[in-house]
Amino acid sequence: MAPVDKTIFCFCHWGGVNEVGADGSVTYMGGTTEQFLLKSGITYEELKNIVFDRLGIEPRNKLLHFTVKFNKKQLIHLKDQDGVDHLIQFNDDFAHIYVSNDEADPPAAPVVDGMRGTMIEVEPNQIQYEEEHVSGDHSASVTTSCNDAPLVVSTAWDEALMGEGQAFENADAFRQALFKYSTAKKFPYKFSYNTATYLNVKCAIGGCQWKVIASHEASTNFVSIKKFVDCHSHSPDQTNFKPQFKSKLFRSIIKKEGLECPTLPRELCNDSLKNFSIPLTYLQAWRLKEKVKKETEGQLEDSFKLIPGFCNRLMEAMPGTVAKWSCAEDNTFNRLFVAYECSIRGFHAGCRPLIFIDVRHLSGPSKGSLVVTSSLDADNGMYPLAYAVLTSEEEEDWLWFLQHLKLVVQDREVVIVSDRSAVIQPGVEKTFGVDNHSRCYRHVQETFNKFIDTNHGFKLKSQGKETARQYLNDIAYARTMEAYNKALSRMCTFHEELYNWVIASGPEHWSNALFKRPRWDWLNSDLGESFNAWSEEVTLLQIPKMMETHCKRLSEILLNRKAELGKWRLLFGPKIVEKLSENQKVGHDLVVIFHSDFEVELQDQCAGRVVVSLKFGSCTCLEWQMTGIPCPHACRAIALTNYDAYECVGGWYKKEVQELIYAEAMCDVSNIEMPCPSAVGTAGLQKIGNSSTSKSDVILFPRPRTTKRPPGRPRKNPTESETLRVRRPRCTRCNEVGHKRKTCKTPSWIWEPRA
Repeated sequence: MAPVDKTIFCFCHWGGVNEVGADGSVTYMGGTTEQFLLKSGITYEELKNIVFDRLGIEPRNKLLHFTVKFNKKQLIHLKDQDGVDHLIQFNDDFAHIYVSNDEADPPAAPVVDGMRGTMIEVEPNQIQYEEEHVSGDHSASVTTSCNDAPLVVSTAWDEALMGEGQAFENADAFRQALFKYSTAKKFPYKFSYNTATYLNVKCAIGGCQWKVIASHEASTNFVSIKKFVDCHSHSPDQTNFKPQFKSKLFRSIIKKEGLECPTLPRELCNDSLKNFSIPLTYLQAWRLKEKVKKETEGQLEDSFKLIPGFCNRLMEAMPGTVAKWSCAEDNTFNRLFVAYECSIRGFHAGCRPLIFIDVRHLSGPSKGSLVVTSSLDADNGMYPLAYAVLTSEEEEDWLWFLQHLKLVVQDREVVIVSDRSAVIQPGVEKTFGVDNHSRCYRHVQETFNKFIDTNHGFKLKSQGKETARQYLNDIAYARTMEAYNKALSRMCTFHEELYNWVIASGPEHWSNALFKRPRWDWLNSDLGESFNAWSEEVTLLQIPKMMETHCKRLSEILLNRKAELGKWRLLFGPKIVEKLSENQKVGHDLVVIFHSDFEVELQDQCAGRVVVSLKFGSCTCLEWQMTGIPCPHACRAIALTNYDAYECVGGWYKKEVQELIYAEAMCDVSNIEMPCPSAVGTAGLQKIGNSSTSKSDVILFPRPRTTKRPPGRPRKNPTESETLRVRRPRCTRCNEVGHKRKTCKTPSWIWEPRA
């Protein structure tokens, strides 16, 4: 079954080829590429119609294939509804659909190998998805049909050993070719003699005459085959072949074949069994993944040397970009802030002065927190503004981040929406003001649910919990003081302790009725859209590689959103049109009493008596003023007075504003690439603008902070709000939070010693 309410960005390709880069990435070259949003619940016929309509081709004699996130090179035949469900379920954020001609023997999709400049064939392969019960949880596993040929173990491996006279770069290259050949031919082997200059290999089955002898050429490192007896004296059934796992050979094959090493060990186990017919244990896969990752990305200490240079490249390629980093006194990296010039300009061009701050843990080698800030565009979409990496969660680090965010915001008065934790609250109040800090309602709900579940003073059943949550929603979304007081009194009647919790939680920071700054009815951010440019794989990378990947990913997102502007049929975006249409339907049957041409009274069962003023663009329910979109009462009044409801929508939502926001997309970031860490010097980085080379003008390279892995297995999907919860020390002398007894500065005459 496909996930419920899941939307992914889908590319559909026709007439081109896939190019495999040196890093294993797959890029579609030539042909035609179109895009659309793919939502769960779509039928197979609807998907076919959308694909062929987008590409402008006839569906006759055409085949559809797709790829999944754990193997971008494997083409899977898309022929029924199950394939559509698997396409949505086994892809995150975006997916690819390929169209090819339907022939008697369908041609494989050509792939250009960027490492060797040769053409390799990617065969379409049927993948069957089954559910298996593991430790009480149902999880999807990937199995291949026994008749399907593996992707990597192909005819190329059958020809790894050609015969006498074949030369190899060194002994390791010969051993690798021998491993491929034996895996493809399905027979075991053993070394009679194994050195760097002479190798004698025989078949491991007793009495078999197969053997190969290789030795190095004089005055060179090349190894050539001197004798090759390619004949087995036993049947295939006698071998009972089980390929052995060899870590060094596996790593070299993954690098040489340009394969993508999965980020999860379980995926590597599946890929190894499917591609090499070699079963791996979880521990073997984990160790192999770590070694491949270290070889491809380099040492963690070397990667941190790239941060200053990459920040300079961003600021040079996009003038106006803010890319800052800082180190501690011992030169360990602790902070990074990046805001692209196009994001800054788009924010000031038309985004509303509302900034959401969301946090996610970094799961890769660079421990810390990823802080993402976003605003709202003209179609109520999350607009990426800036991001930061903080290695600690102290007030000083948050103040540094907020001060740089203030440089981006400049003189605009904005409302900050965060979880108002103890570490971020002082910095926001100092930088943006006390009244401009709103608490994200999602975090309020999480804390409220935890309070209900962990409070042993009372016990609520499932129905009682739902009632309490509904009362909390009524308090949060109430716009008028009358509605707020009614909802609060219902909570008090239901349970007094829950009422006391609401009062103590500071509802003036999250309730609609009490918060005095404009929030356009946004109590919390769209968390999934805030991190749409940060996939789980990106957060597992080292910081420099994470910066490079995010830069390219964000460039694609901004370009796609700019392209979607051409599909707006009205002067407003699809979300605004949908919201206004919904309000018009709700208010269609309301009873109306005219007071004048510009003032109308309506009777609503929920809100009671309301008055709409068309002259001032207001309604006593306050929804029109808070959202900028006519409420159901206003829509009814506008319809009866023959006005156009779209003319009454706020200017923030107009198409021309969206065009200003996305007028300047990110520059070509393909030229901004990471240099090799070994190419970077060790002395330090010269300050920008200085031509001298004195010691005072050189900044030492940052180095990673030494971190200790916490005990236990990390959570697969940690709650974002938990990243901001920290246990702060409490002084046993003055009972204040933030320091210990040894560093307490309270005079001794103020506190009284304990008895």
